[in-house]
Amino acid sequence: MNSRRFCTGLLAAFLGIIMMFGTAFTSFAATGWVSQNGNWIYYDSNGSVHKGWIQTSDGYYYMDLSSGEMTKGFKKVDDKWYYFKDSGLMATGWVKDNDKYYYCMDDGKLVQESWLKVDSNYFFMRGTGEMAIGWRQMDNAWYYFKADGRCAFKWMLIGDTWYYLGTDGKMMTGWQLIDNNYYYMDANGVMKTGWLSDGTNKYYMDTTKGNMSYGWKQIDNSWYFFDTNGHMMTGWIHLNSKYYYLGTDGKAVMNTASTIDGKNYSFDESGAYTGSDTISAAEATIKSSTGSSTSGAATGTSGGPGVSGSSSSSGSSSSGSSSSGPTSSTSSGSTSSGSSGTLQVGETTGPK
Repeated sequence: MNSRRFCTGLLAAFLGIIMMFGTAFTSFAATGWVSQNGNWIYYDSNGSVHKGWIQTSDGYYYMDLSSGEMTKGFKKVDDKWYYFKDSGLMATGWVKDNDKYYYCMDDGKLVQESWLKVDSNYFFMRGTGEMAIGWRQMDNAWYYFKADGRCAFKWMLIGDTWYYLGTDGKMMTGWQLIDNNYYYMDANGVMKTGWLSDGTNKYYMDTTKGNMSYGWKQIDNSWYFFDTNGHMMTGWIHLNSKYYYLGTDGKAVMNTASTIDGKNYSFDESGAYTGSDTISAAEATIKSSTGSSTSGAATGTSGGPGVSGSSSSSGSSSSGSSSSGPTSSTSSGSTSSGSSGTLQVGETTGPK
């Protein structure tokens, strides 16, 4: 009898010990992170599956509201998009996903359909949150974003074509005064080179640099003269106490005799008239390196040489072409004005 009681007591004590440790094991297994079927679950201290946000010393995680599984990749929470790394940690700053770049604020919210200023650089994040690259039309203007997403400013060589982007990032068209030189950008923003006409006057834009020509210019083995407005001159001109004659095509008569208005005139190899007859000629001046004329002649309106009005004045050129999509880019050139702006994340108006 005593032996039976002893065995019964011993069994009860042993079962008590098992139950005590079993409870401890169960409590330990059901608290914190647990991997189940390749997914991470988080159990609260009461053993329930956690759902929603979790804040840890590393940052924030989000557990699916239905399954409780840890979220990875993009997730929309309360109408806001977030990105969670492969570790489940909520991302902030730049994010790369499928070779595309995104940006998340310090609170994790994805920047969408908005300008973004990081340090001194401007970016535009599309409606999907993806960083814009290449040409983009916004606010009735074109912008160009380099391969690294930075908004382009000033001179930009895209493919084989030069463009000029203002201090607000907008592609410029028409006449532009840049570093005391005039340039002409067509309706597609392409910097024009070679001959250019506004329907009244002819201009010549340097074939290498694109700047408008002044004074004497040799083009295809002929000499031309462009006044301080950049206009190609024709007829008689008086320059530095000498007379020259430019045909209706603008070419100077040089080293020959020529009949003009029924009268014979002789010209030396520099194009200067060698006779002594009185000539009725337009006074010509040569533009100095500082941008002013040597005799104080007008240098054109603020809208461009010989053009009154805005920078969108029309013109055509015998060289250059429009571009429907550049493929590569480098930057060069400068302008004397502009500021970096005060754009903050979330604004959509662009650089000031």
